[in-house]
Amino acid sequence: MKRIFTIVALTTMALALSAQHVARTMNFEGTSRKYMEYIPTSSPDGSMPVVFLLHGLGGTCADFSSGLHFENVAPKWIIITPEATNANVYSINLGAAWAAGVGDESLSVNLNSNVNDEGFILAILDTLITNYNVDTDSVFVAGFSMGGFMSNKMAIKHADRIKAIASVSGTIGHYQAFEPTGNINTMHIHGTADETISYADASFSFSYMNQEITLHVGTGAEETVNLWRNYNECGAEPLVYNFEDTKNDGLTFEQYSYKNENTGKRTVFIKVNNGTHDWYNGSSNDIDYNTEIYKFFTGKINGESGIETNMAEKFSIYPNPAANIVNVTTDGNTELAIFNATGKEIKRISTNESTTSIDISDMPNGLYFVVANGRAQKLTIAR
Repeated sequence: MKRIFTIVALTTMALALSAQHVARTMNFEGTSRKYMEYIPTSSPDGSMPVVFLLHGLGGTCADFSSGLHFENVAPKWIIITPEATNANVYSINLGAAWAAGVGDESLSVNLNSNVNDEGFILAILDTLITNYNVDTDSVFVAGFSMGGFMSNKMAIKHADRIKAIASVSGTIGHYQAFEPTGNINTMHIHGTADETISYADASFSFSYMNQEITLHVGTGAEETVNLWRNYNECGAEPLVYNFEDTKNDGLTFEQYSYKNENTGKRTVFIKVNNGTHDWYNGSSNDIDYNTEIYKFFTGKINGESGIETNMAEKFSIYPNPAANIVNVTTDGNTELAIFNATGKEIKRISTNESTTSIDISDMPNGLYFVVANGRAQKLTIAR
Protein backbone atom coordinates (compact mmCIF):
# COMPACT_ATOMS: atom_id res chain seq x y z
CA MET A 1 0.00 0.00 0.00
CA LYS A 2 2.84 2.40 0.86
CA ARG A 3 4.43 1.83 -2.55
CA ILE A 4 1.11 2.46 -4.33
CA PHE A 5 0.62 5.86 -2.77
CA THR A 6 4.29 6.78 -3.18
CA ILE A 7 3.83 6.26 -6.93
CA VAL A 8 0.69 8.38 -6.88
CA ALA A 9 2.43 11.18 -4.96
CA LEU A 10 5.41 11.22 -7.34
CA THR A 11 3.11 11.18 -10.38
CA THR A 12 1.04 14.07 -9.04
CA MET A 13 4.18 16.07 -8.25
CA ALA A 14 5.60 15.45 -11.74
CA LEU A 15 2.37 16.62 -13.37
CA ALA A 16 2.28 19.74 -11.21
CA LEU A 17 5.86 20.64 -12.14
CA SER A 18 5.48 20.01 -15.88
CA ALA A 19 2.11 21.68 -16.56
CA GLN A 20 1.69 25.31 -15.53
CA HIS A 21 -0.77 28.16 -16.01
CA VAL A 22 0.79 30.54 -18.52
CA ALA A 23 -0.25 34.16 -19.11
CA ARG A 24 -1.35 34.83 -22.71
CA THR A 25 -2.62 37.83 -24.64
CA MET A 26 -4.76 37.98 -27.78
CA ASN A 27 -5.43 40.94 -30.03
CA PHE A 28 -9.17 40.71 -30.43
CA GLU A 29 -11.14 43.33 -32.33
CA GLY A 30 -8.40 45.89 -31.77
CA THR A 31 -8.02 45.27 -28.03
CA SER A 32 -5.30 43.31 -26.25
CA ARG A 33 -7.12 40.73 -24.13
CA LYS A 34 -5.58 38.62 -21.35
CA TYR A 35 -6.11 35.00 -20.36
CA MET A 36 -4.37 32.23 -18.45
CA GLU A 37 -3.74 28.94 -20.25
CA TYR A 38 -3.11 25.49 -18.78
CA ILE A 39 -2.15 22.74 -21.24
CA PRO A 40 -1.72 19.20 -19.85
CA THR A 41 1.41 17.35 -20.80
CA SER A 42 -0.52 14.46 -22.32
CA SER A 43 -3.98 12.93 -22.66
CA PRO A 44 -4.73 9.18 -22.63
CA ASP A 45 -7.00 9.22 -25.69
CA GLY A 46 -5.16 11.93 -27.59
CA SER A 47 -7.89 14.59 -27.43
CA MET A 48 -8.45 17.03 -24.60
CA PRO A 49 -11.59 18.60 -23.14
CA VAL A 50 -11.56 22.38 -22.63
CA VAL A 51 -13.03 24.30 -19.71
CA PHE A 52 -13.32 28.10 -19.53
CA LEU A 53 -13.36 29.57 -16.00
CA LEU A 54 -14.86 33.06 -15.71
CA HIS A 55 -14.05 35.35 -12.77
CA GLY A 56 -16.42 37.67 -10.93
CA LEU A 57 -16.80 41.46 -11.11
CA GLY A 58 -13.48 43.20 -10.51
CA GLY A 59 -11.50 39.96 -10.70
CA THR A 60 -8.48 39.03 -12.79
CA CYS A 61 -7.64 35.92 -14.73
CA ALA A 62 -4.44 35.36 -12.75
CA ASP A 63 -6.12 35.56 -9.34
CA PHE A 64 -9.07 33.37 -10.34
CA SER A 65 -6.82 30.77 -11.94
CA SER A 66 -4.47 30.52 -8.95
CA GLY A 67 -7.36 30.61 -6.50
CA LEU A 68 -9.35 27.74 -7.99
CA HIS A 69 -6.62 25.28 -9.06
CA PHE A 70 -9.14 23.45 -11.24
CA GLU A 71 -6.27 21.34 -12.58
CA ASN A 72 -6.38 19.42 -9.29
CA VAL A 73 -9.63 17.75 -10.44
CA ALA A 74 -9.02 17.88 -14.21
CA PRO A 75 -5.26 17.49 -14.80
CA LYS A 76 -5.82 16.19 -18.36
CA TRP A 77 -8.02 19.09 -19.49
CA ILE A 78 -7.10 22.34 -21.17
CA ILE A 79 -8.05 25.06 -18.69
CA ILE A 80 -8.56 28.64 -19.90
CA THR A 81 -9.18 31.55 -17.54
CA PRO A 82 -9.99 34.69 -19.59
CA GLU A 83 -10.15 38.23 -18.25
CA ALA A 84 -12.99 40.71 -18.78
CA THR A 85 -12.49 44.39 -19.60
CA ASN A 86 -13.05 47.30 -17.23
CA ALA A 87 -16.52 48.76 -16.88
CA ASN A 88 -17.27 52.38 -16.03
CA VAL A 89 -20.60 53.61 -14.68
CA TYR A 90 -21.02 57.38 -14.27
CA SER A 91 -17.20 57.77 -14.29
CA ILE A 92 -16.82 55.11 -11.60
CA ASN A 93 -14.47 52.26 -12.51
CA LEU A 94 -16.10 48.99 -11.38
CA GLY A 95 -13.18 46.83 -12.51
CA ALA A 96 -13.32 43.96 -14.97
CA ALA A 97 -16.90 43.09 -15.97
CA TRP A 98 -18.32 40.61 -18.48
CA ALA A 99 -20.78 41.72 -21.15
CA ALA A 100 -23.37 39.34 -19.75
CA GLY A 101 -26.49 41.48 -19.86
CA VAL A 102 -26.08 42.49 -16.21
CA GLY A 103 -27.71 45.80 -15.40
CA ASP A 104 -30.66 47.67 -13.97
CA GLU A 105 -33.29 49.72 -15.80
CA SER A 106 -33.66 52.29 -13.03
CA LEU A 107 -30.07 53.39 -13.61
CA SER A 108 -30.10 52.72 -17.37
CA VAL A 109 -27.03 50.53 -16.89
CA ASN A 110 -26.09 47.47 -18.97
CA LEU A 111 -22.48 46.72 -18.08
CA ASN A 112 -20.05 46.59 -21.03
CA SER A 113 -22.89 46.04 -23.50
CA ASN A 114 -20.60 47.20 -26.33
CA VAL A 115 -17.97 44.50 -25.63
CA ASN A 116 -17.94 41.21 -27.57
CA ASP A 117 -16.86 38.88 -24.77
CA GLU A 118 -18.57 35.83 -26.27
CA GLY A 119 -16.56 36.37 -29.46
CA PHE A 120 -13.37 36.64 -27.42
CA ILE A 121 -14.02 33.34 -25.65
CA LEU A 122 -14.82 31.55 -28.92
CA ALA A 123 -11.73 33.08 -30.56
CA ILE A 124 -9.59 31.48 -27.84
CA LEU A 125 -11.37 28.18 -28.46
CA ASP A 126 -10.69 28.42 -32.21
CA THR A 127 -7.01 29.06 -31.48
CA LEU A 128 -6.86 25.99 -29.24
CA ILE A 129 -8.51 23.85 -31.91
CA THR A 130 -5.88 25.03 -34.40
CA ASN A 131 -2.92 24.35 -32.12
CA TYR A 132 -3.98 21.31 -30.08
CA ASN A 133 -5.96 18.10 -30.34
CA VAL A 134 -9.15 19.43 -28.74
CA ASP A 135 -12.20 17.31 -28.01
CA THR A 136 -14.72 19.71 -29.56
CA ASP A 137 -17.59 17.69 -28.08
CA SER A 138 -16.29 18.39 -24.57
CA VAL A 139 -16.14 22.18 -24.23
CA PHE A 140 -17.38 23.57 -20.90
CA VAL A 141 -17.84 26.96 -19.22
CA ALA A 142 -17.99 27.65 -15.48
CA GLY A 143 -18.08 30.98 -13.70
CA PHE A 144 -18.48 32.75 -10.38
CA SER A 145 -20.82 35.69 -9.74
CA MET A 146 -20.63 37.83 -12.88
CA GLY A 147 -18.75 34.95 -14.46
CA GLY A 148 -21.84 32.85 -13.71
CA PHE A 149 -23.97 35.36 -15.60
CA MET A 150 -21.56 35.11 -18.53
CA SER A 151 -21.65 31.30 -18.37
CA ASN A 152 -25.43 31.42 -18.78
CA LYS A 153 -25.08 33.81 -21.72
CA MET A 154 -22.67 31.40 -23.42
CA ALA A 155 -25.15 28.57 -22.85
CA ILE A 156 -28.03 30.59 -24.26
CA LYS A 157 -26.21 31.76 -27.37
CA HIS A 158 -23.70 29.00 -28.13
CA ALA A 159 -25.21 25.61 -27.29
CA ASP A 160 -23.83 24.42 -30.64
CA ARG A 161 -20.26 24.70 -29.34
CA ILE A 162 -20.59 24.17 -25.59
CA LYS A 163 -21.61 20.90 -23.96
CA ALA A 164 -22.38 22.17 -20.45
CA ILE A 165 -22.09 25.16 -18.13
CA ALA A 166 -21.94 25.64 -14.37
CA SER A 167 -22.76 28.95 -12.70
CA VAL A 168 -21.90 29.73 -9.09
CA SER A 169 -23.71 32.69 -7.48
CA GLY A 170 -24.56 34.16 -10.88
CA THR A 171 -27.81 33.85 -12.84
CA ILE A 172 -29.22 35.20 -16.13
CA GLY A 173 -28.68 38.92 -16.70
CA HIS A 174 -31.62 41.32 -16.77
CA TYR A 175 -30.75 42.40 -20.33
CA GLN A 176 -30.03 38.87 -21.58
CA ALA A 177 -33.13 37.48 -23.28
CA PHE A 178 -33.73 33.82 -22.50
CA GLU A 179 -33.83 32.59 -26.08
CA PRO A 180 -31.53 29.52 -26.14
CA THR A 181 -30.12 28.29 -29.44
CA GLY A 182 -30.28 24.66 -28.31
CA ASN A 183 -30.55 22.27 -25.39
CA ILE A 184 -27.55 22.21 -23.10
CA ASN A 185 -26.61 20.71 -19.72
CA THR A 186 -26.68 23.35 -16.99
CA MET A 187 -25.72 23.44 -13.31
CA HIS A 188 -26.50 26.25 -10.89
CA ILE A 189 -25.07 26.64 -7.37
CA HIS A 190 -26.36 29.37 -5.06
CA GLY A 191 -26.37 30.22 -1.36
CA THR A 192 -29.64 31.17 0.31
CA ALA A 193 -27.86 33.90 2.33
CA ASP A 194 -26.06 35.46 -0.64
CA GLU A 195 -26.11 39.25 -0.05
CA THR A 196 -24.31 40.14 -3.29
CA ILE A 197 -26.55 38.35 -5.79
CA SER A 198 -29.60 37.43 -3.74
CA TYR A 199 -31.02 33.92 -3.93
CA ALA A 200 -34.59 35.15 -4.37
CA ASP A 201 -34.30 37.69 -7.18
CA ALA A 202 -30.65 38.45 -8.02
CA SER A 203 -30.77 41.82 -6.29
CA PHE A 204 -28.14 43.60 -4.28
CA SER A 205 -28.35 46.62 -2.02
CA PHE A 206 -25.91 49.37 -1.14
CA SER A 207 -25.90 52.77 0.54
CA TYR A 208 -25.40 55.93 -1.50
CA MET A 209 -25.72 59.45 -0.07
CA ASN A 210 -27.50 58.11 3.03
CA GLN A 211 -29.99 56.21 0.90
CA GLU A 212 -30.41 52.44 0.60
CA ILE A 213 -30.49 51.50 -3.08
CA THR A 214 -31.54 48.06 -4.35
CA LEU A 215 -30.81 46.92 -7.89
CA HIS A 216 -32.32 43.90 -9.64
CA VAL A 217 -29.80 42.64 -12.19
CA GLY A 218 -31.12 39.23 -13.23
CA THR A 219 -33.24 36.19 -12.47
CA GLY A 220 -33.43 34.52 -9.06
CA ALA A 221 -31.69 31.23 -8.37
CA GLU A 222 -34.78 29.01 -8.55
CA GLU A 223 -36.18 30.97 -11.50
CA THR A 224 -32.91 30.35 -13.37
CA VAL A 225 -33.09 26.61 -12.71
CA ASN A 226 -36.73 26.44 -13.76
CA LEU A 227 -36.06 28.31 -17.01
CA TRP A 228 -33.41 25.77 -18.01
CA ARG A 229 -35.40 22.79 -16.70
CA ASN A 230 -38.43 23.77 -18.75
CA TYR A 231 -36.43 24.55 -21.86
CA ASN A 232 -34.56 21.25 -21.66
CA GLU A 233 -37.94 19.52 -21.12
CA CYS A 234 -36.68 17.76 -18.03
CA GLY A 235 -39.01 15.86 -15.74
CA ALA A 236 -40.68 17.89 -13.00
CA GLU A 237 -39.61 15.50 -10.22
CA PRO A 238 -35.93 15.83 -9.33
CA LEU A 239 -33.52 13.24 -8.04
CA VAL A 240 -32.71 14.70 -4.61
CA TYR A 241 -29.34 14.15 -2.96
CA ASN A 242 -28.39 15.56 0.45
CA PHE A 243 -24.67 15.85 1.05
CA GLU A 244 -23.40 14.55 4.38
CA ASP A 245 -23.13 17.34 6.96
CA THR A 246 -19.76 16.59 8.53
CA LYS A 247 -18.00 19.96 8.64
CA ASN A 248 -18.72 22.58 11.28
CA ASP A 249 -19.36 25.33 8.73
CA GLY A 250 -23.00 26.18 9.43
CA LEU A 251 -23.94 25.07 5.91
CA THR A 252 -25.90 22.22 4.39
CA PHE A 253 -25.92 21.30 0.70
CA GLU A 254 -28.84 19.87 -1.28
CA GLN A 255 -28.70 18.76 -4.92
CA TYR A 256 -31.71 18.58 -7.25
CA SER A 257 -31.10 16.83 -10.57
CA TYR A 258 -33.63 17.06 -13.41
CA LYS A 259 -33.31 14.95 -16.55
CA ASN A 260 -34.88 14.68 -19.98
CA GLU A 261 -35.16 10.91 -20.33
CA ASN A 262 -35.31 11.13 -24.13
CA THR A 263 -32.34 13.41 -24.84
CA GLY A 264 -30.34 12.85 -21.66
CA LYS A 265 -30.01 16.62 -21.08
CA ARG A 266 -29.80 17.67 -17.45
CA THR A 267 -30.46 20.66 -15.26
CA VAL A 268 -28.84 20.39 -11.83
CA PHE A 269 -29.25 22.73 -8.87
CA ILE A 270 -27.15 22.76 -5.69
CA LYS A 271 -28.89 24.77 -2.99
CA VAL A 272 -26.53 25.95 -0.26
CA ASN A 273 -28.50 26.58 2.91
CA ASN A 274 -27.02 29.61 4.73
CA GLY A 275 -24.44 29.90 1.97
CA THR A 276 -23.04 33.33 1.10
CA HIS A 277 -21.36 34.74 -2.01
CA ASP A 278 -18.46 32.31 -2.07
CA TRP A 279 -16.81 29.37 -3.86
CA TYR A 280 -16.71 26.62 -1.24
CA ASN A 281 -13.98 23.97 -1.07
CA GLY A 282 -13.69 20.50 0.34
CA SER A 283 -11.11 21.31 3.00
CA SER A 284 -13.47 23.55 4.99
CA ASN A 285 -16.88 22.53 3.67
CA ASP A 286 -18.94 19.41 3.06
CA ILE A 287 -18.50 19.69 -0.70
CA ASP A 288 -15.88 21.02 -3.07
CA TYR A 289 -17.29 23.09 -5.93
CA ASN A 290 -14.47 22.12 -8.31
CA THR A 291 -15.18 18.44 -7.76
CA GLU A 292 -18.95 18.77 -8.12
CA ILE A 293 -18.61 20.80 -11.33
CA TYR A 294 -16.11 18.32 -12.77
CA LYS A 295 -18.42 15.41 -11.92
CA PHE A 296 -21.36 17.17 -13.58
CA PHE A 297 -19.34 17.95 -16.70
CA THR A 298 -18.29 14.29 -16.98
CA GLY A 299 -21.83 12.94 -16.51
CA LYS A 300 -21.63 11.68 -12.94
CA ILE A 301 -24.69 12.59 -10.87
CA ASN A 302 -24.85 12.23 -7.09
CA GLY A 303 -27.49 9.74 -6.01
CA GLU A 304 -27.66 8.06 -9.40
CA SER A 305 -26.34 4.51 -9.67
CA GLY A 306 -26.46 4.39 -13.45
CA ILE A 307 -23.04 5.87 -14.14
CA GLU A 308 -22.30 5.60 -17.84
CA THR A 309 -20.20 2.60 -18.85
CA ASN A 310 -18.57 3.78 -22.05
CA MET A 311 -15.49 1.59 -22.00
CA ALA A 312 -12.08 2.80 -23.10
CA GLU A 313 -10.25 0.59 -25.58
CA LYS A 314 -7.89 -0.48 -22.81
CA PHE A 315 -9.64 -0.43 -19.47
CA SER A 316 -10.07 -3.48 -17.28
CA ILE A 317 -10.27 -4.28 -13.58
CA TYR A 318 -9.38 -7.53 -11.82
CA PRO A 319 -10.08 -9.49 -9.74
CA ASN A 320 -13.79 -8.77 -9.81
CA PRO A 321 -15.31 -9.40 -7.31
CA ALA A 322 -12.37 -8.18 -5.24
CA ALA A 323 -11.60 -8.31 -1.54
CA ASN A 324 -8.63 -6.13 -0.55
CA ILE A 325 -6.82 -5.15 -3.76
CA VAL A 326 -8.17 -4.32 -7.21
CA ASN A 327 -5.91 -3.92 -10.25
CA VAL A 328 -6.83 -1.35 -12.91
CA THR A 329 -5.34 -1.60 -16.39
CA THR A 330 -5.51 1.46 -18.68
CA ASP A 331 -3.41 3.21 -21.31
CA GLY A 332 -1.49 4.99 -18.54
CA ASN A 333 -1.45 8.68 -17.53
CA THR A 334 -4.91 8.25 -16.10
CA GLU A 335 -7.09 9.86 -13.44
CA LEU A 336 -8.80 7.04 -11.52
CA ALA A 337 -11.76 7.38 -9.17
CA ILE A 338 -14.02 4.97 -7.33
CA PHE A 339 -17.68 5.85 -6.66
CA ASN A 340 -20.19 3.95 -4.56
CA ALA A 341 -23.63 2.96 -5.82
CA THR A 342 -25.13 6.32 -4.82
CA GLY A 343 -22.57 8.27 -6.86
CA LYS A 344 -20.41 9.41 -3.93
CA GLU A 345 -16.70 9.56 -4.69
CA ILE A 346 -14.71 7.25 -2.37
CA LYS A 347 -11.16 7.35 -3.75
CA ARG A 348 -9.24 9.31 -6.40
CA ILE A 349 -5.67 8.82 -7.60
CA SER A 350 -3.55 9.80 -10.60
CA THR A 351 -1.21 7.28 -12.19
CA ASN A 352 1.09 6.94 -15.20
CA GLU A 353 1.28 3.14 -14.81
CA SER A 354 -0.48 0.85 -17.27
CA THR A 355 -1.56 -1.30 -14.31
CA THR A 356 -2.33 0.27 -10.94
CA SER A 357 -3.10 -1.61 -7.74
CA ILE A 358 -5.59 0.09 -5.42
CA ASP A 359 -6.05 -0.83 -1.77
CA ILE A 360 -9.80 -1.27 -1.12
CA SER A 361 -9.51 -3.02 2.23
CA ASP A 362 -11.08 -0.02 3.99
CA MET A 363 -14.19 -0.08 1.78
CA PRO A 364 -17.37 -2.00 2.76
CA ASN A 365 -18.78 -4.82 0.66
CA GLY A 366 -21.05 -3.68 -2.14
CA LEU A 367 -21.32 -2.36 -5.68
CA TYR A 368 -18.92 0.37 -6.87
CA PHE A 369 -17.85 2.00 -10.12
CA VAL A 370 -14.22 2.44 -11.14
CA VAL A 371 -13.98 5.48 -13.41
CA ALA A 372 -11.07 6.34 -15.70
CA ASN A 373 -11.40 9.75 -17.36
CA GLY A 374 -15.19 9.57 -17.45
CA ARG A 375 -15.44 5.89 -18.43
CA ALA A 376 -16.63 3.38 -15.86
CA GLN A 377 -16.70 -0.29 -15.00
CA LYS A 378 -18.62 -1.98 -12.21
CA LEU A 379 -16.68 -3.37 -9.27
CA THR A 380 -18.07 -5.68 -6.61
CA ILE A 381 -16.33 -5.86 -3.25
CA ALA A 382 -17.04 -9.11 -1.45
CA ARG A 383 -15.16 -10.78 1.38
